[in-house]
Amino acid sequence: MQLQNKYKYIWLDFETTGLDVSKDEPIQIGIIELDENGKIIAEYQSLIKPDKKTNELKQIVWFITGLSISELETAPTREEILWNIENFFWENTIIIWHNIKFDLDFLNKYFPTLNYKTSIDTFSLAQTIIHYAPSYALEVLIENLKAEKVFNTIFSDEDHGNEKAHDAFFDTKNSLKLFLYFVQHVYTLIELYPNLFHIIEQTEGIWSDILDLTTYQDTPTSKIAFPALEKIMPNNTSMSKTTEEINTDNLENQKKYYIGNIPIKEFLTNLASNKNIILAFQNIQKLDIAKAVLNDLWVKNIGFTKEDQTINQEQFQKFLNKWSFIEEETLFIIKYLSHLKRWLWILNLNNQSDYRIYYYIKDTRNLLKYPIVLTTHHGLFAAMQDNEDMYKDYDICFFDTEQRYKSYNFFLSSPCDLYYTLNILESFVYQQKVDNQVLWIKNQFNELEEFVNTFQIFIWILFNESKKLFIKTEATMVQHDPIREHSDFHQSNLVRKQLMEKKWNGVESRKAGEGLQKTLSPENYAIIEKHFAHIYKVFDSVLNVFKKMYGSSDFYFTYGEAQKFTDWKEFTDIFKNKVIFFSNTNKQGLHIKPASAEPLPGSQNIKVIPPIVDKLVNYIVDEVNKSPEEISYFIFSPKKDESKKIFEDLCKNNINKQALLLVENITGGIGKNIFKAKQTKNKIIIWWYNFILFLYANKVPLKEIILFNARGPSEQNILDDIKRYNIYN
Repeated sequence: MQLQNKYKYIWLDFETTGLDVSKDEPIQIGIIELDENGKIIAEYQSLIKPDKKTNELKQIVWFITGLSISELETAPTREEILWNIENFFWENTIIIWHNIKFDLDFLNKYFPTLNYKTSIDTFSLAQTIIHYAPSYALEVLIENLKAEKVFNTIFSDEDHGNEKAHDAFFDTKNSLKLFLYFVQHVYTLIELYPNLFHIIEQTEGIWSDILDLTTYQDTPTSKIAFPALEKIMPNNTSMSKTTEEINTDNLENQKKYYIGNIPIKEFLTNLASNKNIILAFQNIQKLDIAKAVLNDLWVKNIGFTKEDQTINQEQFQKFLNKWSFIEEETLFIIKYLSHLKRWLWILNLNNQSDYRIYYYIKDTRNLLKYPIVLTTHHGLFAAMQDNEDMYKDYDICFFDTEQRYKSYNFFLSSPCDLYYTLNILESFVYQQKVDNQVLWIKNQFNELEEFVNTFQIFIWILFNESKKLFIKTEATMVQHDPIREHSDFHQSNLVRKQLMEKKWNGVESRKAGEGLQKTLSPENYAIIEKHFAHIYKVFDSVLNVFKKMYGSSDFYFTYGEAQKFTDWKEFTDIFKNKVIFFSNTNKQGLHIKPASAEPLPGSQNIKVIPPIVDKLVNYIVDEVNKSPEEISYFIFSPKKDESKKIFEDLCKNNINKQALLLVENITGGIGKNIFKAKQTKNKIIIWWYNFILFLYANKVPLKEIILFNARGPSEQNILDDIKRYNIYN
């Protein structure tokens, strides 16, 4: 592996007292410098004494970093380590790290005198070459990739000993491994697909400058083309008949059937031999459980109501022969070739730039039809609205019928996410720019770009006016009168009128005018019409304003119509297909199977504990002391403050030294925590209801499920779901 030697390559990681750069501080730093041959030539690691008193630091700091108060109290200050790290930072320094923006924020605030040229984020590199990862957290990626030979050549076996995630030096070496893996992978792809060299050579940004591509200079220049991603269709689903088979032909249309006494695994096994059926579940977690069950039955030809992410090769060919590429485009092409190398036919798109490029080259043909289609309630309603004829010959099995009003009303009052509309508009701007490059059209006045700029101003003003609604409340939702023409939103309404003048040349109407219609394709204009019709509908209604978190401290807003209510007839009238409703709780409905005295298998390891933190912690401590080799608990805790208190008290009792603690909003996202739960035998998970369903879908064993604070009208539904959807037993 060879890099250009005109740059200084360093890896930088901070451990900090928290995630908010405005009030948190760095408490550890790790730096590694690499030469052009991929060899380590310098290293530095140090603790950093924070300005804040160490006894004021949160318990989470000690839990995640493993650092102690005594270590930090005697650590050097930022000023004292500055002279040790200055030599790493020059005008030609390239900083490389995972989720680098976080660390750069701390570097720029606490070490503002240090220089560097640019940065590279290994998170985006991992998204490019590692497909369908359970999480893109650094430690998860490294665990997944340890089997790759590249890791055996980068470091000796000694480097794999004493591993400790969230130690600045250990994490730095792991990010280094990830970067070297990416570079090696790119060189491999160039060997397989030589035209990739020309694309990298034409890329604006750092990649064409740091990779040593001299050995590929003689690659013939020709029209760039790559093979198509070919789909290998599995055989049609063929299930052997069972004595308990449930045939939808024998069930009555629009009738409610009680299935609460049947484990979901058994029920799906008996239902799966039907052809052309849609299985619709309340949420994505239950959908994943159904998918896991069907995969165990070797039912591989399963579809979903969302479109397959496939490419129109003719449009892709136009894209490949632009005169230049930006970094995001080159990473997309590398991702495509990486899929090609691994025989993956559906692209794993996982960031905003991926989707922007994909919308330009996607295949717009009709969706493929599968014999069994899995969907959520919301996905079913959307599919019926957008593809009414596609599933006309399918029977619909509507699970979780008791949630039908909640699901449908949420669909009817789908909130406006203006950032989502902005992303679509920006993708249209991108498409125009690519078309201009393909046709060699120079820059010219663009009505669409001007419209997008005004739309951004509109969002900014609207959000600032929305903030005022939440000044005197901790609520995350406020109901408001129609905001169109309302005095609370005077400034945003003025900008909205300017926006509509640009869109329709002064005609404020929902009907098509002249403005953007001349600029956009008919298909794209129809999409814009649909979005703005939805915005108008919401803003003309009594609506709910939702405050959503964006990052650790920022927030934005979405807007939805106030809750709607539909009666049973209005609800059932939306279905043109044969639909059978399955309920977990309504025993008055028709029974698929006679009631049984036997409890559901998932009932046997559920325990209810009074909602007192001390009692719960004492119970866990006693149980761990009784059976230290059998620590596998799920604590069902819907309140985040209580979850945090349980976590802190367990740490004070040193339970974290005997079992892995996984806690919502503390130990990472869902994917990362599921990965850890699957890898670890001894674990205590403190989470809300949805996470246990994810665990079931991934067949994670649990010794005991503890309901700590599940009071309220939904408690019984939650209990029933926990029992029914446990597919591990």
